Amino acid sequence: MSRHQKVKYYVKKQIIRFLKWLLPAYAIAPLVVNLFVNFLGYNAIGAARGMLSFYDFSIGLDKEIPMMPVFMYVYIGAFVQWVVGFVTCVREDKEFCYRFMSAELCAKILALICFLLIPSTIARPEISGGSAADVLTRFVYSIDAPVNLFPSIHVLESWFCLRAAFKQKKTGKIYPWVTGIMTVLVAASVVLVKQHVCVDIIGGIAVFEIGMLMTRKFSFAGLYRKVTDIFMNIAGRAAKES
Repeated sequence: MSRHQKVKYYVKKQIIRFLKWLLPAYAIAPLVVNLFVNFLGYNAIGAARGMLSFYDFSIGLDKEIPMMPVFMYVYIGAFVQWVVGFVTCVREDKEFCYRFMSAELCAKILALICFLLIPSTIARPEISGGSAADVLTRFVYSIDAPVNLFPSIHVLESWFCLRAAFKQKKTGKIYPWVTGIMTVLVAASVVLVKQHVCVDIIGGIAVFEIGMLMTRKFSFAGLYRKVTDIFMNIAGRAAKES
């Protein structure tokens, strides 16, 4: 084995070791299932977009809220919060992971149904400034069409992180409050960069709370136990065959 191959093998081994430490085996199936449903749902809605009639849920308050491109940094930064939030959630313990991930999945399915039944849009302002925030805002506008707004997925996912954070025991006392501050900033950012209207914020919180209620009432966390068993059995057989 050449020196280059040894280095490549060592790096690969360390990455695998880190991922095994970062994500427990039981967490893989819930993460894969949620990402798959998210991918499938958005693609299905994208295919049906031409057949939908869109509504504008703006209220008087939305017209009074100023456009502040600098909050686009918070809007983009939400993705970091979600990565940290999902990882800390699934690392807490197996039952905690199943409970919150099944609630997130229920909430996401409800959101996708809303996107189909009450599709909404927003009239976004023209951004003509030359600051870094203005340039970033124009870029986001160019790749993110003003659709799939109610409920706000940004708020839904940040609220998920917040609810999980205050139930977690392994992340300490400061983490939930930091998550809370970020969640408030994210909720503010979605209207301050005109990606959403106020009603979308309420919708994002509501669908996650409904998801939590459905998980408790119908014991949807049990679904994750079955999915995990199936996933691990398939992965185990594949590993043996290889």
